[in-house]
Amino acid sequence: MAAIERWMQAVVDAVPQPLWVIGPGGAVAHLNEAAGRLLGYSDPRRVVGGPSHEVLHGHRADGSAYPAHECPIVHAADHGGDPRGNEVFVTRAGRPLDVAWQVAELPLPEHRLLSFEPQAQVPAMRGVPSASALRAQIAARHRDPEFCVDVLARDAHVSVRTAQAVLGREGESPAALIREYRLGSAQGLLRDGMPVAAAAYSAGFRDPDTFARAFRRRFGVAPGAFARDAG
Repeated sequence: MAAIERWMQAVVDAVPQPLWVIGPGGAVAHLNEAAGRLLGYSDPRRVVGGPSHEVLHGHRADGSAYPAHECPIVHAADHGGDPRGNEVFVTRAGRPLDVAWQVAELPLPEHRLLSFEPQAQVPAMRGVPSASALRAQIAARHRDPEFCVDVLARDAHVSVRTAQAVLGREGESPAALIREYRLGSAQGLLRDGMPVAAAAYSAGFRDPDTFARAFRRRFGVAPGAFARDAG
């Protein structure tokens, strides 16, 4: 096992792309110099052993808390969720960093390889929020059942069409993101033992039936069955 781990670290270190190894319990097992440099760590070894999610983005770009159970990278690494996507990391200096990421299995038990690269920023038009700002607003407010695309746009002081265009440039839509955050929150609540109806309401859904249909479409299993398996 030690030989495989040394081999893995040598390969990771030799790659110029930022690479990050998530180990048992979500801890940082290893990262290469490129990852440390991008995130502002002069000595990458100092973060090894720390909680990977919290080191990468324990809070959102707007400063609000980012629970691990809402993180798609955690879902990909621990539960076989979508292995790629876009996220906002927070550097050691507190600067938000838009990245495209991907998670892959490694030959070591309970180890996953996280690769990521910064995304070019689309110049923001005057008075128009960035995609990261809209995502942060959705992340912070998705559990409010009154929160919707109209409210997102109103509070960002733009039209619904503008909010859709900003996120559309990155292949996303406000409505889909709100639903995805609510489903992720509900999944975490079910895993923690909350009853289905309570999880639906707590995550921002207006009724359990709508929630159940959306959950089954997203995860391929009814929420009740998921809760039983998680328990």
